[in-house]
Amino acid sequence: MPLQIVLLSTGLFLPAATASASEAQPAAGLEFGPLLVGIAVLVVGAKLGGVLVARWGQPSVLGELLFGIVLANLAPALFGEAGIEFVRASETLRFLAQIGVLLLLFDVGLEIDLSAFLKVGASAALVAIAGVIAPLGLGWASTRWLLPGSSTLVHIFIGATLTATSVGITVRVLKDLGVTGCSEGQTIIGAAILDDVLGLIVLAVVAGSVSGAASGINSVSAVSIAVIVLKAVGFLGITIVLGHFLSRKIVQMATLSGEHGVLLIVGVALCFTFAYLAELVGLADIIGAFAAGVFLDPYGEGVYSKKDQATLRELLGPLSDVLVPLFFVLMGLQVNLAGFTDPSVLALGLVLIAAAIVGKLACAAGVIRPGIRRWPVAIGMIPRGEVGLIFAGIGASLKLEGEPILSGSVYSAIVVMVVVTTLITPIGLRWAFQK
Repeated sequence: MPLQIVLLSTGLFLPAATASASEAQPAAGLEFGPLLVGIAVLVVGAKLGGVLVARWGQPSVLGELLFGIVLANLAPALFGEAGIEFVRASETLRFLAQIGVLLLLFDVGLEIDLSAFLKVGASAALVAIAGVIAPLGLGWASTRWLLPGSSTLVHIFIGATLTATSVGITVRVLKDLGVTGCSEGQTIIGAAILDDVLGLIVLAVVAGSVSGAASGINSVSAVSIAVIVLKAVGFLGITIVLGHFLSRKIVQMATLSGEHGVLLIVGVALCFTFAYLAELVGLADIIGAFAAGVFLDPYGEGVYSKKDQATLRELLGPLSDVLVPLFFVLMGLQVNLAGFTDPSVLALGLVLIAAAIVGKLACAAGVIRPGIRRWPVAIGMIPRGEVGLIFAGIGASLKLEGEPILSGSVYSAIVVMVVVTTLITPIGLRWAFQK
Protein backbone atom coordinates (compact mmCIF):
# COMPACT_ATOMS: atom_id res chain seq x y z
CA MET A 1 0.00 0.00 0.00
CA PRO A 2 1.50 3.38 -0.95
CA LEU A 3 2.64 5.53 1.97
CA GLN A 4 0.31 8.37 0.97
CA ILE A 5 -2.74 6.08 1.19
CA VAL A 6 -1.65 4.80 4.61
CA LEU A 7 -1.24 8.33 5.92
CA LEU A 8 -4.58 9.41 4.53
CA SER A 9 -6.36 6.45 6.09
CA THR A 10 -4.88 7.11 9.52
CA GLY A 11 -5.55 10.82 9.46
CA LEU A 12 -1.84 11.65 9.61
CA PHE A 13 -1.64 13.02 6.08
CA LEU A 14 -2.09 16.79 6.05
CA PRO A 15 -3.28 18.53 2.87
CA ALA A 16 -0.24 20.83 2.96
CA ALA A 17 1.98 17.81 2.40
CA THR A 18 0.73 17.53 -1.16
CA ALA A 19 1.97 20.99 -2.06
CA SER A 20 5.29 21.55 -3.72
CA ALA A 21 8.25 22.66 -1.67
CA SER A 22 8.00 26.19 -3.07
CA GLU A 23 4.34 26.41 -2.02
CA ALA A 24 4.84 24.89 1.43
CA GLN A 25 7.73 27.13 2.50
CA PRO A 26 5.83 30.43 2.75
CA ALA A 27 3.05 28.79 4.74
CA ALA A 28 5.57 27.43 7.21
CA GLY A 29 7.17 30.85 7.55
CA LEU A 30 3.84 32.49 8.27
CA GLU A 31 2.30 29.96 10.65
CA PHE A 32 4.98 27.78 12.20
CA GLY A 33 6.44 30.47 14.50
CA PRO A 34 3.12 31.61 16.02
CA LEU A 35 2.09 27.97 16.36
CA LEU A 36 5.21 27.20 18.39
CA VAL A 37 4.56 30.18 20.64
CA GLY A 38 0.95 29.07 21.05
CA ILE A 39 2.02 25.56 22.09
CA ALA A 40 4.54 27.00 24.54
CA VAL A 41 1.94 29.26 26.18
CA LEU A 42 -0.67 26.50 26.41
CA VAL A 43 1.69 23.86 27.82
CA VAL A 44 3.24 26.16 30.43
CA GLY A 45 -0.15 27.60 31.41
CA ALA A 46 -1.65 24.13 31.72
CA LYS A 47 1.20 23.01 33.97
CA LEU A 48 0.90 26.07 36.21
CA GLY A 49 -2.87 25.62 36.44
CA GLY A 50 -2.45 21.95 37.31
CA VAL A 51 0.13 22.69 40.01
CA LEU A 52 -2.06 25.38 41.61
CA VAL A 53 -5.21 23.27 41.87
CA ALA A 54 -3.18 20.26 43.05
CA ARG A 55 -2.05 22.35 46.03
CA TRP A 56 -5.73 22.86 46.84
CA GLY A 57 -6.26 19.11 46.85
CA GLN A 58 -7.93 18.95 43.42
CA PRO A 59 -6.98 16.90 40.31
CA SER A 60 -4.55 18.70 38.01
CA VAL A 61 -6.90 18.18 35.06
CA LEU A 62 -9.14 20.85 36.57
CA GLY A 63 -6.32 23.41 36.53
CA GLU A 64 -5.58 22.62 32.90
CA LEU A 65 -9.23 22.98 31.96
CA LEU A 66 -9.72 26.18 33.98
CA PHE A 67 -6.62 27.75 32.38
CA GLY A 68 -8.22 27.21 28.97
CA ILE A 69 -11.53 28.69 30.16
CA VAL A 70 -9.83 31.77 31.65
CA LEU A 71 -7.70 32.23 28.55
CA ALA A 72 -10.72 31.99 26.26
CA ASN A 73 -12.79 34.50 28.21
CA LEU A 74 -10.23 37.05 29.46
CA ALA A 75 -7.49 37.15 26.83
CA PRO A 76 -9.68 38.54 23.99
CA ALA A 77 -10.55 41.57 26.14
CA LEU A 78 -6.88 42.15 26.96
CA PHE A 79 -5.08 41.19 23.76
CA GLY A 80 -7.74 40.94 21.06
CA GLU A 81 -9.67 38.05 19.54
CA ALA A 82 -7.26 37.19 16.71
CA GLY A 83 -4.66 35.38 18.82
CA ILE A 84 -7.20 33.20 20.60
CA GLU A 85 -8.96 32.33 17.36
CA PHE A 86 -5.65 31.29 15.80
CA VAL A 87 -5.05 28.84 18.66
CA ARG A 88 -8.66 27.70 18.93
CA ALA A 89 -9.02 26.97 15.22
CA SER A 90 -5.57 25.45 14.62
CA GLU A 91 -5.91 21.99 13.04
CA THR A 92 -2.33 21.19 14.04
CA LEU A 93 -3.07 21.83 17.71
CA ARG A 94 -6.21 19.73 17.45
CA PHE A 95 -4.22 16.89 15.96
CA LEU A 96 -1.63 17.07 18.76
CA ALA A 97 -4.44 17.17 21.33
CA GLN A 98 -6.03 14.09 19.73
CA ILE A 99 -2.72 12.26 20.07
CA GLY A 100 -2.81 13.28 23.74
CA VAL A 101 -6.28 11.73 24.12
CA LEU A 102 -5.10 8.46 22.59
CA LEU A 103 -2.13 8.36 24.98
CA LEU A 104 -4.43 9.10 27.91
CA LEU A 105 -6.79 6.23 27.07
CA PHE A 106 -3.81 3.96 26.41
CA ASP A 107 -2.53 4.80 29.89
CA VAL A 108 -5.96 4.06 31.41
CA GLY A 109 -5.91 0.67 29.68
CA LEU A 110 -2.45 -0.07 31.08
CA GLU A 111 -3.71 0.71 34.59
CA ILE A 112 -6.68 -1.63 34.52
CA ASP A 113 -6.37 -4.92 36.40
CA LEU A 114 -8.96 -7.34 35.07
CA SER A 115 -8.35 -9.88 37.84
CA ALA A 116 -8.95 -7.24 40.55
CA PHE A 117 -12.21 -6.32 38.91
CA LEU A 118 -13.39 -9.92 38.94
CA LYS A 119 -12.76 -10.14 42.69
CA VAL A 120 -15.27 -7.46 43.65
CA GLY A 121 -18.06 -9.44 42.05
CA ALA A 122 -21.68 -8.68 41.35
CA SER A 123 -21.91 -5.44 43.36
CA ALA A 124 -19.35 -3.66 41.18
CA ALA A 125 -21.10 -4.87 38.02
CA LEU A 126 -24.53 -3.71 39.21
CA VAL A 127 -23.12 -0.37 40.38
CA ALA A 128 -21.52 0.17 36.97
CA ILE A 129 -24.69 -0.76 35.07
CA ALA A 130 -26.77 1.58 37.23
CA GLY A 131 -24.10 4.25 36.73
CA VAL A 132 -24.65 4.08 32.97
CA ILE A 133 -28.42 3.59 32.69
CA ALA A 134 -29.55 6.23 35.22
CA PRO A 135 -27.42 9.17 33.97
CA LEU A 136 -28.15 8.27 30.34
CA GLY A 137 -31.90 8.28 31.00
CA LEU A 138 -31.83 11.46 33.08
CA GLY A 139 -29.66 13.27 30.52
CA TRP A 140 -31.94 12.24 27.67
CA ALA A 141 -35.09 13.28 29.58
CA SER A 142 -33.59 16.60 30.73
CA THR A 143 -32.43 17.70 27.31
CA ARG A 144 -35.62 16.52 25.63
CA TRP A 145 -37.43 18.86 28.02
CA LEU A 146 -35.05 21.83 27.69
CA LEU A 147 -34.03 21.37 24.03
CA PRO A 148 -37.26 20.20 22.36
CA GLY A 149 -36.16 21.40 18.95
CA SER A 150 -33.02 19.25 18.88
CA SER A 151 -32.71 15.81 17.32
CA THR A 152 -33.24 12.69 19.42
CA LEU A 153 -29.61 11.80 18.72
CA VAL A 154 -28.55 15.06 20.36
CA HIS A 155 -30.57 14.19 23.49
CA ILE A 156 -29.07 10.70 23.60
CA PHE A 157 -25.52 11.94 23.06
CA ILE A 158 -25.81 14.46 25.91
CA GLY A 159 -27.09 11.63 28.08
CA ALA A 160 -24.09 9.55 27.01
CA THR A 161 -21.68 12.24 28.22
CA LEU A 162 -23.20 11.88 31.70
CA THR A 163 -22.39 8.15 31.87
CA ALA A 164 -18.63 8.67 32.23
CA THR A 165 -16.72 8.12 35.49
CA SER A 166 -13.12 9.22 35.93
CA VAL A 167 -11.19 6.23 37.30
CA GLY A 168 -8.05 8.32 37.73
CA ILE A 169 -9.68 11.02 39.86
CA THR A 170 -11.60 8.54 42.01
CA VAL A 171 -8.52 6.37 42.65
CA ARG A 172 -6.46 9.42 43.55
CA VAL A 173 -8.98 10.54 46.18
CA LEU A 174 -9.30 7.02 47.58
CA LYS A 175 -5.49 6.82 47.91
CA ASP A 176 -5.40 10.17 49.70
CA LEU A 177 -7.98 8.86 52.16
CA GLY A 178 -6.16 5.53 52.55
CA VAL A 179 -9.24 3.45 51.71
CA THR A 180 -8.32 1.77 48.42
CA GLY A 181 -8.06 -1.62 50.14
CA CYS A 182 -11.43 -1.56 51.92
CA SER A 183 -14.55 -3.19 50.47
CA GLU A 184 -16.07 0.14 49.44
CA GLY A 185 -12.83 1.26 47.77
CA GLN A 186 -12.47 -1.97 45.81
CA THR A 187 -16.10 -1.82 44.72
CA ILE A 188 -15.73 1.78 43.54
CA ILE A 189 -12.58 1.00 41.54
CA GLY A 190 -14.03 -2.12 39.95
CA ALA A 191 -17.31 -0.38 39.13
CA ALA A 192 -15.52 2.68 37.71
CA ILE A 193 -13.44 0.47 35.43
CA LEU A 194 -16.50 -1.37 34.09
CA ASP A 195 -18.39 1.93 33.92
CA ASP A 196 -15.72 3.32 31.59
CA VAL A 197 -15.87 0.22 29.39
CA LEU A 198 -19.67 0.42 29.21
CA GLY A 199 -19.44 4.17 28.61
CA LEU A 200 -17.09 3.60 25.69
CA ILE A 201 -19.55 1.09 24.23
CA VAL A 202 -22.39 3.61 24.63
CA LEU A 203 -20.20 6.23 22.97
CA ALA A 204 -19.48 3.85 20.10
CA VAL A 205 -23.20 3.22 19.60
CA VAL A 206 -24.21 6.89 19.73
CA ALA A 207 -21.29 8.13 17.61
CA GLY A 208 -22.00 5.39 15.06
CA SER A 209 -25.66 6.37 14.98
CA VAL A 210 -24.79 10.04 14.47
CA SER A 211 -22.33 9.22 11.68
CA GLY A 212 -24.89 6.98 10.02
CA ALA A 213 -27.63 9.61 10.27
CA ALA A 214 -25.27 12.23 8.82
CA SER A 215 -24.73 9.98 5.79
CA GLY A 216 -28.45 9.38 5.33
CA ILE A 217 -28.57 5.92 6.90
CA ASN A 218 -31.29 5.09 9.41
CA SER A 219 -28.76 3.92 11.97
CA VAL A 220 -30.94 4.18 15.08
CA SER A 221 -32.72 0.92 14.35
CA ALA A 222 -32.39 -1.88 16.87
CA VAL A 223 -30.45 -4.02 14.40
CA SER A 224 -27.84 -1.38 13.62
CA ILE A 225 -27.38 -0.56 17.32
CA ALA A 226 -26.94 -4.26 18.07
CA VAL A 227 -24.29 -4.46 15.35
CA ILE A 228 -22.32 -1.57 16.89
CA VAL A 229 -22.58 -3.11 20.37
CA LEU A 230 -21.36 -6.46 19.05
CA LYS A 231 -18.46 -4.72 17.32
CA ALA A 232 -17.41 -2.93 20.50
CA VAL A 233 -17.81 -5.97 22.75
CA GLY A 234 -16.10 -8.22 20.21
CA PHE A 235 -13.22 -5.81 19.71
CA LEU A 236 -12.58 -5.49 23.46
CA GLY A 237 -13.18 -9.20 24.09
CA ILE A 238 -10.73 -10.32 21.39
CA THR A 239 -8.20 -7.81 22.68
CA ILE A 240 -8.42 -9.19 26.23
CA VAL A 241 -8.06 -12.80 25.08
CA LEU A 242 -5.10 -12.05 22.80
CA GLY A 243 -3.48 -9.93 25.50
CA HIS A 244 -3.65 -12.81 27.97
CA PHE A 245 -1.62 -15.03 25.63
CA LEU A 246 0.58 -12.57 23.74
CA SER A 247 1.36 -9.59 26.01
CA ARG A 248 4.35 -11.16 27.81
CA LYS A 249 5.86 -12.41 24.54
CA ILE A 250 5.55 -9.00 22.92
CA VAL A 251 7.18 -7.29 25.90
CA GLN A 252 10.01 -9.83 25.88
CA MET A 253 10.60 -9.30 22.16
CA ALA A 254 10.57 -5.52 22.64
CA THR A 255 13.31 -5.76 25.25
CA LEU A 256 15.61 -8.20 23.40
CA SER A 257 17.65 -5.41 21.83
CA GLY A 258 18.69 -4.06 25.22
CA GLU A 259 18.34 -0.49 23.95
CA HIS A 260 16.67 2.29 25.90
CA GLY A 261 13.15 3.31 24.88
CA VAL A 262 12.29 0.31 22.68
CA LEU A 263 9.36 -0.66 24.91
CA LEU A 264 8.00 2.89 24.70
CA ILE A 265 8.17 2.84 20.91
CA VAL A 266 6.41 -0.54 20.75
CA GLY A 267 3.73 0.64 23.17
CA VAL A 268 2.99 3.87 21.30
CA ALA A 269 2.97 2.01 17.98
CA LEU A 270 0.43 -0.49 19.36
CA CYS A 271 -1.67 2.38 20.69
CA PHE A 272 -1.88 4.06 17.30
CA THR A 273 -2.35 0.76 15.44
CA PHE A 274 -5.23 -0.36 17.64
CA ALA A 275 -6.81 3.10 17.29
CA TYR A 276 -6.65 2.67 13.51
CA LEU A 277 -8.10 -0.85 13.70
CA ALA A 278 -10.98 0.44 15.84
CA GLU A 279 -11.77 3.05 13.18
CA LEU A 280 -11.61 0.36 10.48
CA VAL A 281 -14.42 -1.59 12.17
CA GLY A 282 -16.49 1.56 12.73
CA LEU A 283 -15.58 2.37 16.35
CA ALA A 284 -14.02 5.47 17.91
CA ASP A 285 -10.22 5.58 17.90
CA ILE A 286 -10.12 6.08 21.67
CA ILE A 287 -11.65 2.60 22.10
CA GLY A 288 -8.71 1.17 20.17
CA ALA A 289 -6.19 3.11 22.28
CA PHE A 290 -7.86 1.86 25.48
CA ALA A 291 -7.89 -1.70 24.13
CA ALA A 292 -4.17 -1.47 23.31
CA GLY A 293 -3.38 -0.71 26.95
CA VAL A 294 -5.46 -3.65 28.16
CA PHE A 295 -3.86 -5.87 25.51
CA LEU A 296 -0.31 -5.02 26.58
CA ASP A 297 -0.91 -5.21 30.35
CA PRO A 298 -4.23 -7.00 31.04
CA TYR A 299 -3.60 -7.38 34.77
CA GLY A 300 -2.12 -3.98 35.57
CA GLU A 301 1.19 -5.51 36.69
CA GLY A 302 3.30 -2.83 35.02
CA VAL A 303 5.25 -3.97 31.95
CA TYR A 304 8.86 -2.85 31.96
CA SER A 305 12.28 -3.24 30.42
CA LYS A 306 15.21 -4.01 32.70
CA LYS A 307 17.37 -1.74 30.56
CA ASP A 308 15.03 1.19 31.20
CA GLN A 309 14.40 0.34 34.86
CA ALA A 310 10.93 1.86 34.46
CA THR A 311 7.45 0.66 33.59
CA LEU A 312 5.84 1.55 30.30
CA ARG A 313 3.49 3.94 32.12
CA GLU A 314 6.50 5.73 33.60
CA LEU A 315 8.20 5.91 30.21
CA LEU A 316 4.99 7.29 28.74
CA GLY A 317 4.84 10.03 31.38
CA PRO A 318 6.98 12.78 29.76
CA LEU A 319 5.17 12.43 26.43
CA SER A 320 1.76 12.47 28.09
CA ASP A 321 2.73 15.41 30.30
CA VAL A 322 3.05 17.57 27.19
CA LEU A 323 0.23 16.33 24.94
CA VAL A 324 -2.56 15.39 27.37
CA PRO A 325 -2.79 18.85 29.06
CA LEU A 326 -2.90 20.37 25.59
CA PHE A 327 -6.17 18.55 25.01
CA PHE A 328 -7.75 19.84 28.22
CA VAL A 329 -6.64 23.41 27.57
CA LEU A 330 -8.17 23.29 24.09
CA MET A 331 -11.38 21.94 25.61
CA GLY A 332 -11.43 24.91 27.98
CA LEU A 333 -10.84 27.31 25.09
CA GLN A 334 -14.17 26.27 23.59
CA VAL A 335 -16.13 27.41 26.67
CA ASN A 336 -17.88 30.77 26.40
CA LEU A 337 -18.87 31.94 29.88
CA ALA A 338 -20.80 34.87 28.41
CA GLY A 339 -23.32 32.33 27.17
CA PHE A 340 -24.44 31.71 30.76
CA THR A 341 -26.03 35.16 30.82
CA ASP A 342 -28.73 33.48 28.75
CA PRO A 343 -31.22 31.99 31.27
CA SER A 344 -31.86 28.96 29.06
CA VAL A 345 -28.14 28.06 28.95
CA LEU A 346 -27.83 28.57 32.71
CA ALA A 347 -30.88 26.38 33.28
CA LEU A 348 -29.42 23.66 31.06
CA GLY A 349 -26.13 23.73 32.99
CA LEU A 350 -27.88 23.46 36.37
CA VAL A 351 -30.17 20.65 35.19
CA LEU A 352 -27.23 18.70 33.73
CA ILE A 353 -25.33 19.06 37.02
CA ALA A 354 -28.35 17.76 38.95
CA ALA A 355 -28.87 14.89 36.48
CA ALA A 356 -25.17 13.97 36.63
CA ILE A 357 -25.15 13.83 40.45
CA VAL A 358 -28.50 12.10 40.93
CA GLY A 359 -27.72 9.63 38.13
CA LYS A 360 -24.57 8.43 39.88
CA LEU A 361 -26.14 8.44 43.35
CA ALA A 362 -28.53 5.87 41.89
CA CYS A 363 -25.52 3.53 41.90
CA ALA A 364 -26.22 2.96 45.59
CA ALA A 365 -29.01 0.61 44.54
CA GLY A 366 -26.44 -1.68 42.92
CA VAL A 367 -24.60 -2.45 46.19
CA ILE A 368 -25.92 -5.87 47.20
CA ARG A 369 -22.93 -7.32 49.03
CA PRO A 370 -23.42 -7.28 52.83
CA GLY A 371 -21.10 -5.02 54.80
CA ILE A 372 -20.49 -2.50 52.00
CA ARG A 373 -21.82 1.01 52.68
CA ARG A 374 -23.84 2.36 49.79
CA TRP A 375 -23.18 6.11 49.90
CA PRO A 376 -19.37 6.07 49.68
CA VAL A 377 -19.69 3.85 46.60
CA ALA A 378 -22.29 6.08 44.97
CA ILE A 379 -20.35 9.30 45.66
CA GLY A 380 -17.17 7.71 44.32
CA MET A 381 -18.86 7.29 40.92
CA ILE A 382 -19.74 10.99 40.51
CA PRO A 383 -16.61 12.61 38.98
CA ARG A 384 -16.61 12.88 35.19
CA GLY A 385 -13.15 14.38 34.88
CA GLU A 386 -11.10 13.69 31.78
CA VAL A 387 -13.45 10.97 30.51
CA GLY A 388 -16.42 13.34 30.42
CA LEU A 389 -14.32 15.91 28.59
CA ILE A 390 -13.30 13.34 25.98
CA PHE A 391 -16.97 12.51 25.37
CA ALA A 392 -17.80 16.23 25.09
CA GLY A 393 -14.89 16.80 22.71
CA ILE A 394 -16.12 14.04 20.41
CA GLY A 395 -19.61 15.56 20.49
CA ALA A 396 -18.21 18.92 19.45
CA SER A 397 -16.47 17.31 16.46
CA LEU A 398 -19.36 15.09 15.25
CA LYS A 399 -21.72 16.81 12.82
CA LEU A 400 -25.39 16.25 12.10
CA GLU A 401 -27.03 18.16 9.25
CA GLY A 402 -23.86 20.20 8.87
CA GLU A 403 -23.78 21.39 12.51
CA PRO A 404 -21.85 20.02 15.52
CA ILE A 405 -24.05 17.68 17.51
CA LEU A 406 -23.14 19.71 20.61
CA SER A 407 -23.64 23.43 20.06
CA GLY A 408 -21.35 25.92 21.76
CA SER A 409 -23.78 26.64 24.60
CA VAL A 410 -24.53 22.95 25.22
CA TYR A 411 -20.82 22.13 25.16
CA SER A 412 -20.12 24.88 27.71
CA ALA A 413 -22.89 23.54 29.98
CA ILE A 414 -21.39 20.03 29.81
CA VAL A 415 -17.91 21.32 30.69
CA VAL A 416 -19.30 23.16 33.71
CA MET A 417 -21.02 19.92 34.75
CA VAL A 418 -17.68 18.11 34.48
CA VAL A 419 -15.96 20.76 36.63
CA VAL A 420 -18.65 20.71 39.35
CA THR A 421 -18.86 16.91 39.61
CA THR A 422 -15.08 16.68 39.78
CA LEU A 423 -14.85 19.36 42.50
CA ILE A 424 -17.52 17.91 44.79
CA THR A 425 -16.31 14.31 44.74
CA PRO A 426 -13.26 14.68 47.05
CA ILE A 427 -15.41 16.62 49.52
CA GLY A 428 -18.21 14.07 49.34
CA LEU A 429 -15.91 11.06 49.74
CA ARG A 430 -14.15 12.56 52.76
CA TRP A 431 -17.54 13.17 54.37
CA ALA A 432 -18.86 9.70 53.51
CA PHE A 433 -15.84 7.76 54.82
CA GLN A 434 -15.49 9.89 57.96
CA LYS A 435 -19.17 9.39 58.71
